[in-house]
Amino acid sequence: MLGYSLLLLGPAIMIAFGLHAMKSVPLTFSLFYGWLLLFSASSIRQSLQFLRNNALLNKGVLTGFGTGILFLFLIFGTVSAFSDSFFDAEKLQQQLIDWNFTGGHLIWLILILLIVNPLLEEYYWREFMYTKLMQKLSVLKTILITSFFYSLYHLLSLIFLFNWPINLLAVIPVFLAGMIWGYFRHRFRSLVPAILCHMLSDLGIILVYLKFFHV
Repeated sequence: MLGYSLLLLGPAIMIAFGLHAMKSVPLTFSLFYGWLLLFSASSIRQSLQFLRNNALLNKGVLTGFGTGILFLFLIFGTVSAFSDSFFDAEKLQQQLIDWNFTGGHLIWLILILLIVNPLLEEYYWREFMYTKLMQKLSVLKTILITSFFYSLYHLLSLIFLFNWPINLLAVIPVFLAGMIWGYFRHRFRSLVPAILCHMLSDLGIILVYLKFFHV
């Protein structure tokens, strides 16, 4: 059980050390994505071959794309409509500067959020951890656990990004997204729908960043 606990908490530990202790977004990205890649590499190789024989893939792609478009508009629309209540733009811009995250990193932010982040997060939580937990637990418990720990480290970031109590409440849609992507993994026996939906959701986050936080 110690091994499982470390795997579940590892991403949050990387975020806590890089962002809270060292106060550096570039370092946080290196630690966090390095952890995900370390444990997801074997799952990535195995799943590529499985895609060729998945009869549910076409339907899953349409589901992932449609859900992703909905998530994109919900993220950008909600934050835009309630931005004054959600955060203090000037304070947040200063926080990004303190984290060594400024306009010079824009291209890297886009590449990471649109490609690296959805791929590695989905392979880690909805493939690597999903497969491990499914050996001992039911589908529902597996999806609940992976969604909980997936949302846990988002809380460590949201604490700084939004006003109280929005920063705490914002974890709820993250958890629900994890549940939906876990269901996609189970229903379509593929990560493609979840990855596609995740990419479009992250595009919504990028649009929010460009509109309010770009410094």
